[in-house]
Amino acid sequence: MICAYCGKEAKGTKEHIISCGVLDLFPECFATIDGERKVVHQSDPLVKDVCVDCNNNRINYIDSYAKSFIEKYFLTKYSKDDELNIEYDYTMMQKMCLKYAFNDLRSRKKDISFFNDTIISFLLNQTETEALRNVTILAGLAVNTSPVPDSVFGNLKLRWSDSPYFCSNSLVMNVDYNTGKITLRDKMEPENFNKRVLSYVFRFNSLQLLLLCWDESISEDELLQNKIVLEHLYPYKILDVTGRSIITRCTSEATYHQEKIIDVSIGQEMLDEISFMRGTFTDEYQRFLSSVESEWTKEEKTLADKHPR
Repeated sequence: MICAYCGKEAKGTKEHIISCGVLDLFPECFATIDGERKVVHQSDPLVKDVCVDCNNNRINYIDSYAKSFIEKYFLTKYSKDDELNIEYDYTMMQKMCLKYAFNDLRSRKKDISFFNDTIISFLLNQTETEALRNVTILAGLAVNTSPVPDSVFGNLKLRWSDSPYFCSNSLVMNVDYNTGKITLRDKMEPENFNKRVLSYVFRFNSLQLLLLCWDESISEDELLQNKIVLEHLYPYKILDVTGRSIITRCTSEATYHQEKIIDVSIGQEMLDEISFMRGTFTDEYQRFLSSVESEWTKEEKTLADKHPR
């Protein structure tokens, strides 16, 4: 076997697609749901093409950072109007998302051409602390504002997928506030970002991350234009080298359970109006959801005890 990271001939080991340390934070999520292959199995998602040295020594520093970051901020659930101040190492955030995307793409035998020698070296070298210019990371809070409790779909706290759909306009075209009629957009065109070669969405409980990778040839003007669109069109915060950001809710009742759909900010606002009209935001309904969540938390504890990692 040729190691996917160092390129040396070696015996393959089992590399977790999402680090074992992160999986350990959510023991109740004991089943892996592979929607692409339409398979559910009680085991960790793995890829088996990494040598012992890379797996256990050279890239595990990324996993350690991912666990500490998620554990610090995102084991809890947040409310629809919450704002969260986070501190982070931007280079490590890039490495975390790139590593997980690289592992996942290989496990599904998809195109990994973006991961050239420069990107691989960036991941392997812990001393490499300068962020990549052609990789953008965005973050937001995943908050369930839909009328459907999390328990309906089970323990889907950890999700990831390539090629999320960036809407160029709102999912909802019009809301008639007199009749309550909702008109969906007939045809939704995707937002086309200049020289985007790879994108991913990651959900870690209450954290949602977007990874966008640009062609190496992208100019500073093109990169700036893409970032302006991302910053002003979508309800996400672009992370940067300052290592400090305030993130807010990036989901609506339509996108919380469909993380691959990236709706625009105005679309989120329109869906919030719909949630308000249907009564999802009332104190009474919120108390009901809290009671359901409380019972589901007890069930999660039972599941975690029955399926120790």
